[in-house]
Amino acid sequence: MVKTKGNKKKFGMHPRNVLRTQPDYTKLAIKYKDFREQCQLELNGKVSVNFRNEKTLRELTKMLLKEYYDLDVDFAPGSLVPTLALRLNYILWLEDLMEPLNLQDIRGIDIGCGSSCIYSLLGAKKNGWHMLALESKLQNIEYAIENVKKNHLESLVEVYAQPDKTNIFKSYFEQDQQKLQYQFCLCNPPFFDSNLPNPFGGNTRNPERRPAPNNARTGSQEELTCVGGEVQFVQRIIDESLENKERVRIFTTMLGVKANVPRILDYLQKLQVANVTTTEFHQGHTTRWAVAWSFHAEPLRQATS
Repeated sequence: MVKTKGNKKKFGMHPRNVLRTQPDYTKLAIKYKDFREQCQLELNGKVSVNFRNEKTLRELTKMLLKEYYDLDVDFAPGSLVPTLALRLNYILWLEDLMEPLNLQDIRGIDIGCGSSCIYSLLGAKKNGWHMLALESKLQNIEYAIENVKKNHLESLVEVYAQPDKTNIFKSYFEQDQQKLQYQFCLCNPPFFDSNLPNPFGGNTRNPERRPAPNNARTGSQEELTCVGGEVQFVQRIIDESLENKERVRIFTTMLGVKANVPRILDYLQKLQVANVTTTEFHQGHTTRWAVAWSFHAEPLRQATS
């Protein structure tokens, strides 16, 4: 964390994020043919990356996952293409939350793993975490299972097909004979409200205060929208967390709109959940927010990055 004018504190990219230093795209384009084909060669001999092109973003994420973590990942057609810097910031924050627990064996739940299954793959490959990846969309489930298999992580990652979209944990926990304990859950909730006539119409942001997105928007309607948008989705997680206090130690979620953070904090306070912490994920021009809460007595670690 750094101080700015007026002594305000501003979060930077997590200090352990390998992408704090921008990759040398020219060298990487030479090394990776599929990525090279999506790059543009400048007059100075360097390559440039068009972040507004969906196919380019796909090859960029695939290349970075292979280069830094030796992960081979594919994405279902039309599905969400995750940006690696943001996902790493989330994983690294979870590492910070886990550190005081001093546990050898860590289990986490990935709510809505998508076709890439990126959080679960990173958690397993990078940290040896046991991950339960929940997903309801059939095409995403098929790709997620294949991504786990081709990276030989079946012993660490279980992809579970959720039969009921109206609940988060219930379907899996009811059939779990082992009654396993999980140290955390994570979630990148659907951002937009499907109730609105134009859910992608910028209703959640002030266009005068925020520039247009630098990256192309990717993802299916199901991945990007839900009834009530991210606030209502996260409130469902909070409601279910009250019923699963002993199964999950630390509940976490990402938020895409800063104004929604106090709304979620107010909801937690209303339900008398006092052990709460927040953080910010910064990557380039993009900022996301995250909230964590727990019903255990040990105070959650405050973000310092």
